[in-house]
Amino acid sequence: MNKQVSKKTAARRLSKMIEQFPADEYQKELYKKFPSTHYLSNPTNVMHTLAWCTFFRKNLHRFVQDYLEIPIYPYQQLSLYYMGVSNSICIVAARNDAKSFLIALYACCRAILYPGSKVVIGSATRGQSKLIITEKIQGELMEKSAVLRAEIEYVKTNGQDVVVKFRSGSTIKVFTANDNARGIRSNVAIREEFRQIKKNIEDNVISPFQMVRQPGYIQLPQYKDDPVLAKILQEDPVDIYISSSWQDPTHWMWTIVDMNYELMLKHGKGMLLAFDESICLKHGFKTRQQLIKEKKKQDPTSWKVEFLNLRIKESDSAYFTYSMLMNRQISKQVFYPRNNLDVQVNKKNRYAIPKRDNEVRVIAGDIAFVAGSQNDNSVYSCIRAIPETMTYGDKQMEQGYRRQFPYIESNQIGDTTKQAIRIRQLYEDFNADYIVIDVRNGGLQILYSLQKVLYDEDRSVEYAPLKCMNNDEYGRLCQDPDAKPCIYAINGTQNLNSDIAMNFRKNLVEGKIDFLVNFETAKEEILSKNKEYRQAIEVDDVFDFERPFLETQALVSECAELQYEKLTTGGIRIKERGNNRKDRYSSCSYGSYFIDQLELDMATTDEEYGYATFVN
Repeated sequence: MNKQVSKKTAARRLSKMIEQFPADEYQKELYKKFPSTHYLSNPTNVMHTLAWCTFFRKNLHRFVQDYLEIPIYPYQQLSLYYMGVSNSICIVAARNDAKSFLIALYACCRAILYPGSKVVIGSATRGQSKLIITEKIQGELMEKSAVLRAEIEYVKTNGQDVVVKFRSGSTIKVFTANDNARGIRSNVAIREEFRQIKKNIEDNVISPFQMVRQPGYIQLPQYKDDPVLAKILQEDPVDIYISSSWQDPTHWMWTIVDMNYELMLKHGKGMLLAFDESICLKHGFKTRQQLIKEKKKQDPTSWKVEFLNLRIKESDSAYFTYSMLMNRQISKQVFYPRNNLDVQVNKKNRYAIPKRDNEVRVIAGDIAFVAGSQNDNSVYSCIRAIPETMTYGDKQMEQGYRRQFPYIESNQIGDTTKQAIRIRQLYEDFNADYIVIDVRNGGLQILYSLQKVLYDEDRSVEYAPLKCMNNDEYGRLCQDPDAKPCIYAINGTQNLNSDIAMNFRKNLVEGKIDFLVNFETAKEEILSKNKEYRQAIEVDDVFDFERPFLETQALVSECAELQYEKLTTGGIRIKERGNNRKDRYSSCSYGSYFIDQLELDMATTDEEYGYATFVN
């Protein structure tokens, strides 16, 4: 018990608890079941034990502070209290608000206070939920509390089974939220970052886990044979959903959020809690300077979601929806260009992606010319166009290209020659076949630079001229007759921009575009396995590895914020909202549109079969 609680206060609490929840006839006789030398052979001690158990079950925050002697902040006290009296719990909290710590505390409390409990913790990836046991329970809570260490029989973290076994007979187990988890049984199911869990897994795998806890006394005749009493004593399973917020307003997580909000308003057994970055600042989980650095790294929408914990709503005039874009964040194959030193020493790029048969690679650029302008970036997208076919008997029919975006880069170089050199660097590193450039305004100057001999001082490399392939007027200015015709000039008009937007959306809807997975998944499944990333010390080196995923997140946010209006010509006009940008959208959509033209060429050269897209 907390030393600050006087004996008089403790006695008063006990008497109130015993008065509010009097023992039944069987409980009053319990002391007779113990040897005379046992602590519980005294009837007063039995009543006190029952009273404190009841009190702590209804006040988990007091159990943590008074029994486990673990100090917790007020918002954690509030959370644990409501978690202890609710059967459906939803917590949406910003990054760094100690969500995993809270889950670990609750799970330990439940395991101790409800003997024989089966507590399971699941997430979309095994490593994510395993950390709650290895880092939070084993590495943090057990270090803080000798009482908790005494309550735990063993912790197993090697092999497939990750489990904490308590002397009460309770267990805390980890599972991965997929079809392989079928057959698990639980009284408490905790979904860690449940926004990453698929709806069908929640409905068909996790929800069926849940069953009523069966304490031994329930089987005694005096309880089992009394239907009224048996119903009162039956415990509903506990469902816990905890996550950060999410961009997609159609995601199933918001159904859970709304359901718990309604239950809470109706004074039911549900509750909803939400915490933003102020919690993180108030309790020193992160400093203000750290959050400022994070904000600079994030796009505006991701910052609102991840740190301000806002629930983003889509505009009625949005042309690209969050769900449409995020459903295509499925690729885990990331590309990184070579650094200049590796090129000079002729070091092979370990992040190069081998080309498939008939694969086409494109560097697409949306160009800016004001160096250092926060609202004017040049963006270069590396795109893989992978041919797909359908087989009919012994014949194959071309189905066009799947577009993969393994790398996106934005910069504020400004100088046209330097930008041309950067495009050539990416062209060589990516083993690209074509370059797509928006030639409006100063973009034409970059095209002209690419049609000349370029010397790269940083890499000590000279690049041969390349030539415009779709505009004879531009191409004639190239002085090298042997220059490869591989530069595709985009000269935007109202009709062309409309076609580009509609085709990009069509490719998204038809599943012909693959973006990199979201940043959280990348950290868990990709970056965590990269030795160079783990050992990186300099901030710039860390960012270089994170860049493709962060740029992809920025692309998703940028596209979803774009507005559109219908034109009298039957087309559409895409425009930014407020101070938002569309440079990443422009770069990626230009490259995708060029691949559309390759598909048309593929269709016209197919002699025996016509090109068609089938929707199943």
